[in-house]
Amino acid sequence: MNDALNIDHCRGFLDALAMLNSEASDLCASYELQRLPDAPDLLTALGLRVKDYALSVSIPARDLPAPLWQITVAPCGRAHLEQVCQRWFFSSDHMRTAPPDRFRACLVNAFLEALDMSLAAFTVHIVTMTPPSGFWYAIHWDEIAFESGDERYLLHFSHSD
Repeated sequence: MNDALNIDHCRGFLDALAMLNSEASDLCASYELQRLPDAPDLLTALGLRVKDYALSVSIPARDLPAPLWQITVAPCGRAHLEQVCQRWFFSSDHMRTAPPDRFRACLVNAFLEALDMSLAAFTVHIVTMTPPSGFWYAIHWDEIAFESGDERYLLHFSHSD
C-alpha cells in the first residue's frame, strides 16, 4: 500500500471513530489527520494552519496571525501518542462501555500500525496552543504533529458544540 492510501486509511479510521464518539447531544467529535501547509519549519506550518482556520473555518472570519495563538511544540513519545488515542477513541459514554483491555488495545494498535505505515520515519511532537482572547477553537483538544523534512501532518482531536 502506498503512503497516500495509508493516509486515507488512517483518515477513514478517524472518521469512523469520530462518529462513534459523537454524543447524541450537541457534542461533536472531530478527529482529523491533515497535511500541514508547506513552510520552512513546523511552527510556521502550524501558524499558517491556525491563521487559515480563523479566516476560513470560524464564523465570523477573523485575521489572527500565528503569534497570537502561542503555539509550542515538544517531543512526543510513543506512550503519549497511545494515551492520546486511547483517551479520544473511548471518550463518549457509549464507547467507554467497550471492554477495557484487549479490545481497546487492539483498536489503538490497529490505528497506530496504519499511521506507522505512512509516518514511521517522521518525528512526533506534542502541539500546545492558546487561542487568542475571545476566539473559539473547541471545548478541548489534543494535537500531535508529524514531521519529516518538508512534509508535515497534524493529528487533531477535539470536541465542539
